[in-house]
Amino acid sequence: MSAIDYHIKQAEEKGQEWVEFLATYPDKRLVKRLAIIRKQLRMAAENKDEKGYELMLQWEHITICARMHKEEFNIPDSLIEQENKNQLLETEQETSNSLSEKRQEIITEILNEKQLPQKKQKLETDNDNQLSLF
Repeated sequence: MSAIDYHIKQAEEKGQEWVEFLATYPDKRLVKRLAIIRKQLRMAAENKDEKGYELMLQWEHITICARMHKEEFNIPDSLIEQENKNQLLETEQETSNSLSEKRQEIITEILNEKQLPQKKQKLETDNDNQLSLF
């Protein structure tokens, strides 16, 4: 039995297991995987590789079934993928918070600078008024 025959047999026997496993991948990753499989399908057809074409057809079927299974049962992405997304979100939030703090500091500085000249003007006006009394 050749290696490709072995892989075809494995795809037939363990197809449902693979569907359930692949359903834990993010949909974006499944779409990319499907695009790669379809390129390989075209290459197998061009090279007249019947066994390779058969294997890629099975992989295409398994990947499409995984996408449908994921959607039908609302399966979340794998824990590793979720953790990566969570870390990315936390980093974005921290960056956003630090930017918000910096913005607030700048706004406070600007407001303080505007208030200082107004206070100086008021003091000068008050001093002029007081001098006029004498």
